[in-house]
Amino acid sequence: MPTDRRDPTPRDAVRRGPFDRLRPIALVAVVYGLLTVLWIVAGGLVPGGRWLAVHLFTLGVVTNLVLGLSDHFSRTLTHQPGTMPRWQLALTNAGVLAVLWGIPMAERWSVVAGATLLTIVVFASYWRLRSLRRAAMGPRFGWIVRIYERAHGAFLYGAVLGALIGTGVLGGRWVSAARTAHLHVNLLGWAGLTLLATVVFFGPTVARTRILEGADVRAARALRWGATALTIAVVALLGVGFAGLPGTLSRSMAAIGLGVFAYAVTVVCAPVFRAMLVARAPGRWSMIAPVAWFPVVAWADVAVVATGTWRWLEPLGAAMLLGVLAQAIGASLGYLAPLLRPLGPARDAVREHAGMRTLERAFAWNAGVILVVTAAIARPASGSVWAGVAKTGWALVLAALLTQVALVASAWRAPRA
Repeated sequence: MPTDRRDPTPRDAVRRGPFDRLRPIALVAVVYGLLTVLWIVAGGLVPGGRWLAVHLFTLGVVTNLVLGLSDHFSRTLTHQPGTMPRWQLALTNAGVLAVLWGIPMAERWSVVAGATLLTIVVFASYWRLRSLRRAAMGPRFGWIVRIYERAHGAFLYGAVLGALIGTGVLGGRWVSAARTAHLHVNLLGWAGLTLLATVVFFGPTVARTRILEGADVRAARALRWGATALTIAVVALLGVGFAGLPGTLSRSMAAIGLGVFAYAVTVVCAPVFRAMLVARAPGRWSMIAPVAWFPVVAWADVAVVATGTWRWLEPLGAAMLLGVLAQAIGASLGYLAPLLRPLGPARDAVREHAGMRTLERAFAWNAGVILVVTAAIARPASGSVWAGVAKTGWALVLAALLTQVALVASAWRAPRA
């Protein structure tokens, strides 16, 4: 009688893991990340200027990952089955590409179409998260899903502001005010709130340690206030477009709201920093740095808005993008990369390579961030000297990033069990 000599576990079952469905999203994010790197290396020769590089990262990398990870973690934390709709990834990137094409090419219809598509996708994601939370039976981390919803709301505000700016509807002082509000609501709201809610439980997981006792309860309370205060601050930043006393009062109100948000950032990041500092996992350094940078950036932003010294927003934006968001995304993808491979030698090889030289890479990355930020601060006084400092900083950041990519890629095709 013939016997079946095949492995009793089907290949599809072996390949399927908790993060398996995130593979397409991760690959799309990596492509946008590499395009951003190419723009940096090209020295700004690509049409679209610095705007294109920033939005390749914020729309291409951040938006794809926020949508994918917030859906994944929300289902995990609420114990609700299902997956992100298949159409979401395609529609999201149709919107992203339309915006990325429309602004540099001065095609307003493309900007409007892209912003509309992204708004539809994010609103559908918001509604889905809201339904998951309401259907759950009071999970411990259910509040995280609520913060994800607030982050989605921040994106919707930012999309409206971005569309108003990109289509030329606003003019004069209002363009500057809307850009400042757009910067804050996207970096601190869409990306920042998502990161803060996630790092409470995922940061210690990356470092293979436990969350500190009571840290989640304090974070939940602080982030509720922080999200509301950020919304108030963004609306107040729009009021800076008024001249005279009304503009000054709006700026003061914005600074107060951002101060409450900065306090929430500190409450969330401090215990995560302490927990990961004593952990032993090699990947902890790349996650420790973002939670150290974020409170510094948030409190510095309060000072900038309170004093109206808007030129300091450029170095703060660089610190937020490179020191907080890009570094946290790199650490997260480094942790997830092995989990996207099947059990056995393939996963072990990727995990081993992803954990190589983490301290050196983190040191190079953060030294580069310091140089880039310092150059952005000092460049108005002496451009030629500090341009070289900035290039050195970018070289260090790119070296750390590309080293991580090369290490993971070299082990990706390891033989399977």
